[in-house]
Amino acid sequence: MKERRVLVITHGHFGEELVKSVEMIMGTQDYITAMGLLPGRSVDELREKAFEVLAKNDADGVDTIVCCDLFGGSPSNVALSCLGKSDCKVMLGVNMPMLVQLAQDIHDTEDLDELVNNAAQAARDGVVVKDRAILLGR
Repeated sequence: MKERRVLVITHGHFGEELVKSVEMIMGTQDYITAMGLLPGRSVDELREKAFEVLAKNDADGVDTIVCCDLFGGSPSNVALSCLGKSDCKVMLGVNMPMLVQLAQDIHDTEDLDELVNNAAQAARDGVVVKDRAILLGR
């Protein structure tokens, strides 16, 4: 099975902190790189950094999964531009359940499409709405 790496691209430091939170649960995840669009930095700088990661991963012969926080923002434009540079997968709407699922399955799931689809389902399933009725047993 081909090695996989994850690139998380977000607004601000959200991605870096998300990865740290996942590591509290799953342990160190050396194959995940996080970067963000920071105040005073340009989208072009972020894109260059992302392309550098993709180029290294491609040179190393690994698959890259790019995870981004929000569809339609500048980080997602960078993430989607990665599709023109590399044969990668892009997942928009990253959250903790998604990254935990990726961390859990990345080395064991042979099929890349199955891996990202399972992670996307975990992201969706991770959004649960509760109200006070739960306290009343309803």
